[in-house]
Amino acid sequence: MRKVVFIIGLFCSMLVMAQDMEAIIKGERAAYEAKKNYKFKRSGQEYDLTYQQLNLTIDPGVRYINGSVYSELIALESNFTQFSFDLDSRMTVDSVHFEGGSIPFVHNNDEVTLVIPSRAKDDRVDVEIFYQGDPSVNEQNGFSFDYQQSGPISWTLSEPYGAYGWWPCKQQLYDKIDSLDMNITIPKNNKAAGMGNLIKVDTLLPDSGFVYHWQHRYPIATYLVAVAVTNYYEESHFIQLSDGDSIFHLDYIYPSYKPQADTLRWAIDGMMRGFDSLFGDYPFRKEKYGHAMFGRGGGMEHQTMSFMSRLDFDLMAHELAHQWFGNKITCGSWQDLWLNEGWATYSNAIALELIKSKKEHHDFLIKSIGRATRNNGGSVFAYDTTNVNELFNGDMRYRKGAMVLHQLRWQIGDSAFFEATRNYLKNTDVCYGFAYTADFIDEMEAASNVDLSLFFDRYVYKEGFPILSVEWNRINAKTISINLSQTTSHPSVEFFPLRIQFHAKWEGGDSIFTIDHSQAIENIILDLGRKVEELIIDPNYWNLAKYTLFEGDHSDMSAVSIYPNPAEQKVKVFVLDKKVDALEITDCLGRLVVEYEILQLKNSTIDIDVSHLKPGPYFIKVSAEGNQSTTKMIKQ
Repeated sequence: MRKVVFIIGLFCSMLVMAQDMEAIIKGERAAYEAKKNYKFKRSGQEYDLTYQQLNLTIDPGVRYINGSVYSELIALESNFTQFSFDLDSRMTVDSVHFEGGSIPFVHNNDEVTLVIPSRAKDDRVDVEIFYQGDPSVNEQNGFSFDYQQSGPISWTLSEPYGAYGWWPCKQQLYDKIDSLDMNITIPKNNKAAGMGNLIKVDTLLPDSGFVYHWQHRYPIATYLVAVAVTNYYEESHFIQLSDGDSIFHLDYIYPSYKPQADTLRWAIDGMMRGFDSLFGDYPFRKEKYGHAMFGRGGGMEHQTMSFMSRLDFDLMAHELAHQWFGNKITCGSWQDLWLNEGWATYSNAIALELIKSKKEHHDFLIKSIGRATRNNGGSVFAYDTTNVNELFNGDMRYRKGAMVLHQLRWQIGDSAFFEATRNYLKNTDVCYGFAYTADFIDEMEAASNVDLSLFFDRYVYKEGFPILSVEWNRINAKTISINLSQTTSHPSVEFFPLRIQFHAKWEGGDSIFTIDHSQAIENIILDLGRKVEELIIDPNYWNLAKYTLFEGDHSDMSAVSIYPNPAEQKVKVFVLDKKVDALEITDCLGRLVVEYEILQLKNSTIDIDVSHLKPGPYFIKVSAEGNQSTTKMIKQ
């Protein structure tokens, strides 16, 4: 009787597991949903931002901020006279200073436009915008005020379009700020989380408030600039790396969360060592890495200090990985967001592989396949970036993006995959800058020496996934037959070539083997030298695919002799103690070449003329008293 195993059914058993990753995706998507109506408004002449200094006064218990943003920029056009910054029109600009004096400005349509005396191309221009207001009214929700268990809290989250809601900035994905300082004035009994190194903390009199001075000397994308203020509890330590170096790690924790944090926060050490070894040096080694808790679900990978709702394993791995994928190299367009989120999600799987158990690693992959294949369509590449809820589609950008990377690793091998990843992250054309999917493909092809254009076309730019029906059975005591039939979930791809791993088990042993699935319908005959009792398809969950595995009827005729083999003119077939009813010869593609009806008695030797066959491999299928056996024969 034929047994049927629906491999996708395994996903159902995982519904109660790996919930942390879904919480990360859900929280991020919810935060970004409010930002979907943003339209770029900044006009004027182009410039290169080289330095910005944020000087802000923030009281987490008061929905108001005030201060200034000082900017140094380089004119990119001749006769440079008019340029602008993005800033919500509901914020009030008090004045703009240029070369020691105030200059006129226009602030409307979420844009601050400045006019200065003409400057030549490549000239440096310094301006400071003084402003104030309630940034929480902005629809992008880039700045929030709330309460945690032990007091008020304020925090920012600007990805993708929220920065202009709380500070005058150049909101885009092509010009990183080369260097940044943050001077944050806050009430007493609070701490201010920021980017880079904490240089000093000044105490203000007479109210004993503080000014936190953060200094960041690496290029940073606008949306990765962030600040959070509340009555944090502070923990810090140095993470020792495999090369003997160390990284300063800083945690700003809610006081009420301290008991959990004292246990959970140490997992970051193994993640940092593993990622630093696999991906290359932590990108901000000269400064720090840290966590600051904030009042939103999930987390956000602000540069050198991720904002976290909690310190669980999945969230810490995800946001740490973003320091390489998203921060050191930022997607060059939101269409390429999978380079950020797919990699960070796959890094969750890598962290589990390095630190946790094989089962936990596999559970994560199972859940990712299930999420990526629960809808028949959808591409990893984000064609529509106007709908932020769809842009941050967890099934496509996160889960499918992660599985594309996992399958690519399987396709080209660990050595080439991680070499290409390190080369991508140290490529001077994109590191500490912006990259596109094409840049990533180039590195993967160079390291593997494989043309991957069709792989990325099918799995990243087009839609769907392969659906395979796989039937196997023993055709004698040592040989199995595997029939594969593939359809696809979406018409944009007709066929997905696959390398499929199988795990065969028999009494007292087992074996792993691989089949290259290259056409929609295939039959594979394999002599494994053992009587296979169980066959498992894709045991390590390498492929983004749905499988249904059938176990067909078995034939265990062991006393079948075919000789000579190879043969030129004739072959002899002998079956011990069974009457042969029919013989078939098929070619290597499973096509019938010739069939015979056999009239000889039991234990008779049967002569078959093969002189008319072209040289090459064939299969002789013997049917005897309800049993079948297939043997490979070479025609010379």
